[in-house]
Amino acid sequence: MDAMRKGQRWVLDAFLAVGGLDVLHPDAGAIFEQIGYDSTDLKRVFGPVKAGSMLPSAWSGAAKEIEHRAQHWEERGFTRTARRLYERATLLYARTHYSILGDDPRRGRYLEKVIESFKKVIAFSDHPIERVVLPFEGHHLHGILETPPNAKKLPCVIMLPGMDMFKEDWHKLMEQRILPRGWAAFALDGPGQGESLTKGLKMSLDNYDRAITAVIDWLSAHPAIDPERIVIMGSSMGSWWATRAAAVEPRIRAIAANMSNLGDKFVLLNQAQPSFMANLMYMTGITDTEEIQALSKAMTLDDIAPKVSIPYLIITGENDELTTLDSSIGVYGKLRGPKELWIYQYEFHPIGPQSDEWLTASLDWLEHALEDCFAPKHELRTFITKQGEYLEGSGEPPWWHP
Repeated sequence: MDAMRKGQRWVLDAFLAVGGLDVLHPDAGAIFEQIGYDSTDLKRVFGPVKAGSMLPSAWSGAAKEIEHRAQHWEERGFTRTARRLYERATLLYARTHYSILGDDPRRGRYLEKVIESFKKVIAFSDHPIERVVLPFEGHHLHGILETPPNAKKLPCVIMLPGMDMFKEDWHKLMEQRILPRGWAAFALDGPGQGESLTKGLKMSLDNYDRAITAVIDWLSAHPAIDPERIVIMGSSMGSWWATRAAAVEPRIRAIAANMSNLGDKFVLLNQAQPSFMANLMYMTGITDTEEIQALSKAMTLDDIAPKVSIPYLIITGENDELTTLDSSIGVYGKLRGPKELWIYQYEFHPIGPQSDEWLTASLDWLEHALEDCFAPKHELRTFITKQGEYLEGSGEPPWWHP
């Protein structure tokens, strides 16, 4: 990372000491809780943190305590209590693992703790969960498939995490909001993400496209999955990867782009926290700052979006700090299939306060897409105010038009 971006870290550290998690992303705690993090764990981690360098220790300290509690209840035979605690420990160990950038042996050690904890979740689960390892271009893709009991030929949602997420982040959402629909769900650590990255699979401009094809190949042969009803929920940078894949993979039926990051990556690398540039450099294996900037300039959807003709939903915050609203609207305008745009007033990247709403609503939207509820030219833009008004029309913030 260049000297200027490294030099900005003291600013982030100073604000972390005062503002905690909200400094990284305003109102992020709300969506963390929706996807399974315990609020007391988050408070314990961020309460004493005075600098970003303290985060791995804070995450790991909380993880060890929760794992110890899980082991106690497991020994007593209280498997449901143990399962919930192992779920918490998995997420906390995974955050520790994520927080250690680079080919560091400590990162590998914490990955083993993630795997160990999640295997306990699988052992005590009431439904089938598979840890999936797929050969891919000399390395491996790592994923999690969750299905209802006795599943056969069900619709499947592929969950694509963002740059600072991982497949285990989606377990509770899959268990609580997807499986009850009678659907299956697959969460992926693609190139440059999570377990796949730690085990050597770097991200390039286009290898994530091929990774999704490899996943769909595998899912299509699985007896629990209907290969004609595969959709994608791509969150944050996952929305960008999903869009690229949809332009070349005809088996994707629909996409929900949540907390979307569809525009160019200038804001992400040059105006957001310096950790994003460091993260992208590790994800790609690029060590030269000019080369990473050149890659970011190629990471546009201007020529990709017009090739996407399947139903497509964009959900974004008006004040997303990692992209611009203009760029999201620009990509939306280039899509060629049925499409909708939901803009949440005053919300930042996590769209945290309304995350309970949009997480479920985006799944409902995908269900409508699978049921062919949208006409070929369907197009709807909705601006959603803080007071719960749903203003249909241009989708633009009212203040744009005095």
